[in-house]
Amino acid sequence: MRYLGLCSSTAIVALCAVLPVSAQTVSEPTETPAETSADSVQMQDRVMVTAQRREEDLNDIPVAVTVLDDEQRDRMGIRTIEDFANFTPGMNFSTSLDRISLRGVGRLTNIIGSDPGVATYNDGFYTASSAEASKTPMFVERVEILRGPQGTLYGRNSVGGALNVVSKRPTQEFSGEVRGTYDQHGGYILEGFVSGGITDKLSARLSYQYGPRPIDYSFENVNPGMSDEGALDRNLLELQLQYDFTDTTELWFKYSHANWDDHFRSANLRGAYATGEVMPSGALVPNAAFGFTGTNPGVSDPRKINQNTRSSQTLDDNHNFVVNFKTQFGGVDVKYVGGHSTYYYAQEIDLDYTPVDLVATNAGTLGEFVPSVTAFDYTYNPTYIQEYIEDKTYYSNEVTFSNAEAGVFNWIVGLYQYHEEFYQPITQYQDSDGTDNMGAAMVAPLCLSAVGAPQASCEANPRRAFYAGTGDLEIDSYAIFGQADWEILPDVKLTAGLRYGIDEKTGVEGYRLVNWNPTNPDANCFNLGCGAFTPALDLSRLLTGEAGSGPLTRTLSEEFDGLTGRLAIDYKPNDDTLLFASYSRGLKSGGFNLGNWAESPMVDNEVVDAFEIGLKSRPVSQLQFNATGFFYDYKDAQIPISVLRTGSAFSTANFFNIPESQSLGLELESSWFPTNWLEFNATYSWLDTEITKTDRLFNDPATPALDLVDLKGNRLPRTSENQLALSTLFDIPIEKGDLFLAGSYIYRDSFYSSIFNTTVSESPSFDRVDLRATYVAPGGNITVIGFVRNVFDELGYDGVAAQTGSGSAGFGRIESYTTPRTYGAEIQFKF
Repeated sequence: MRYLGLCSSTAIVALCAVLPVSAQTVSEPTETPAETSADSVQMQDRVMVTAQRREEDLNDIPVAVTVLDDEQRDRMGIRTIEDFANFTPGMNFSTSLDRISLRGVGRLTNIIGSDPGVATYNDGFYTASSAEASKTPMFVERVEILRGPQGTLYGRNSVGGALNVVSKRPTQEFSGEVRGTYDQHGGYILEGFVSGGITDKLSARLSYQYGPRPIDYSFENVNPGMSDEGALDRNLLELQLQYDFTDTTELWFKYSHANWDDHFRSANLRGAYATGEVMPSGALVPNAAFGFTGTNPGVSDPRKINQNTRSSQTLDDNHNFVVNFKTQFGGVDVKYVGGHSTYYYAQEIDLDYTPVDLVATNAGTLGEFVPSVTAFDYTYNPTYIQEYIEDKTYYSNEVTFSNAEAGVFNWIVGLYQYHEEFYQPITQYQDSDGTDNMGAAMVAPLCLSAVGAPQASCEANPRRAFYAGTGDLEIDSYAIFGQADWEILPDVKLTAGLRYGIDEKTGVEGYRLVNWNPTNPDANCFNLGCGAFTPALDLSRLLTGEAGSGPLTRTLSEEFDGLTGRLAIDYKPNDDTLLFASYSRGLKSGGFNLGNWAESPMVDNEVVDAFEIGLKSRPVSQLQFNATGFFYDYKDAQIPISVLRTGSAFSTANFFNIPESQSLGLELESSWFPTNWLEFNATYSWLDTEITKTDRLFNDPATPALDLVDLKGNRLPRTSENQLALSTLFDIPIEKGDLFLAGSYIYRDSFYSSIFNTTVSESPSFDRVDLRATYVAPGGNITVIGFVRNVFDELGYDGVAAQTGSGSAGFGRIESYTTPRTYGAEIQFKF
């Protein structure tokens, strides 16, 4: 299945132009499953979206938008954000890191104090997470993916684009549905809803989903004690109420609650264990694999691991409220969108990627622990775990005013307020019972002053953390925005918009580094007469040069503001063709890198000047073809880079602005319905990104032996040059009911996970084939689906992390993957 990777980009462009189909611009049949018939794959005349904050035909708006509705997702098996990225030109999503990018613009760190580059709106309410878009089609009517800067119609900054998630709403007529999905790994999802009128004006909808997966099928752990370790246990509850006061006044409310308790493996160490050095340069704790004689199964099989820690993630205290209210006064629509969300998310991962749980020293020699030998000088447990926590509360209020009836001149203005409180501790610790020498020492470290002198007392370290970084952030944002379009000629429309926003950010960070080094106990004791006991040392002050001793705290505060806008012109020579050109400026506010005590902790605003031309056309009645070309002038991209501390072998993550980058791209989308029973879809994107100007040299922490390098000429992270998706839907009329056969093929070029374009950070190209068969019984009340995802079990790459540099403990290249082959069935029952 790798043959398409050898095709030239010109050939792929030609293929997309000749074999049109697009999962994003034309939705599937107008009929509901209850109305399916032999012509149920006919093209819709219009696809209505609210991408520009009013209901419009998708083909009439001068914006590159991908629309994936519930029916299309069900028929084609588009279930996850990963699927959205595969079927949306220029979109990339990291499942393991929950990061979305569009056309190379997104975010490169989840560290508190930095904002997403792509905004997600949950029924108009802004959220930094993609979780809302990940809901199944039973909850979501459609997802609109807007590519390019969005700010003149939305209150929150959105430098790269936006995802507009539209929920299914309550109905006056009573209805309901129950769904069940099961796969060969034993995973299943049960979900259902009921909806109906309570009074003639009040309606409600109640939905619930339960989705456990009893085993972890992404990886096989060969460690005998950890064989059956995977389990996903997730619940989602959603309640909606809608009250229709009049034809023009309505109030809608949604409450949702989710909780997770997951155990899984998300990544694999692919290199051989680094067994040759006990304390790599810059390491805080001993190398877990030093002296280990076992082999890493991940070297020969990417799906096999040998680890002694079960990774986990939990979501608790999650409560989400969204309110929409709209009314009309004197020809003006007034709309209010408000929301409040809170959650507590915790994740733990194996940091050493080994099965080693005890290492011993004897007569100056270190090596594996041998149970029959007891006369060791030192022992240490190198089971290292990283804990990552998000404790977040945020709310926003937005009011917009717009003309009620569309006409020659249309306008919208809005006011926006956003508040966020976010606490994010990240801890790397030794999981020990305290009986080993390292464990005993880590709970009570000695503190060193800025000049290296030991202190008489030091804060306790009960978790045996060797790194503890905390960030406590508060954000207040305010914006005023507006956009107007004017039909200056019968077929020519001019659009202009502006947004001015202020972001006030205040963050408090904590920082602590604790070192335990058994290779030179006399030096570590500083001649204090420690004897056979090697103390742990708090190096926080010594490394940073800050006065005093012990853990550090500091406050960072800044106000960021900016003016952004949009100017576009479109021409409609006939009812089936739209030509447009636009300029827009997007902005991501500056921020901090909290929890690392970086020497460069703050960055300025990130700005994109986007120039775009596009075509939306329906040259014949059953063919839709769209094309978009764009150029981005990208200034001050916010990039986290680990650098060595001045005068030290230890590194820390700093935050930098890369002065200038550029992106040039082409996106093609097409849908073709050659008959009443056959549909083809295709999307293709070509994306060329380059850093064009830098103001300093950097050392890649993944390859510390290399000299300082200039990033100029490198590609931006997570940008594939070529991305292709082909799909088809075949409706086979049968005597009773309908049978739909669907297939899709996706291809994604290689990409770099780091701004350093080395083989260490490169994810190879990959492709995937999915197949799906859907049977709809007469009447449409029962649907049965069979599916195979990743038919040929190809290894798809979610990303890589290279951790061989300073500050590590012998780690190598870490790879995370998309899901392996999965097959199963789904049944849907409507009433």
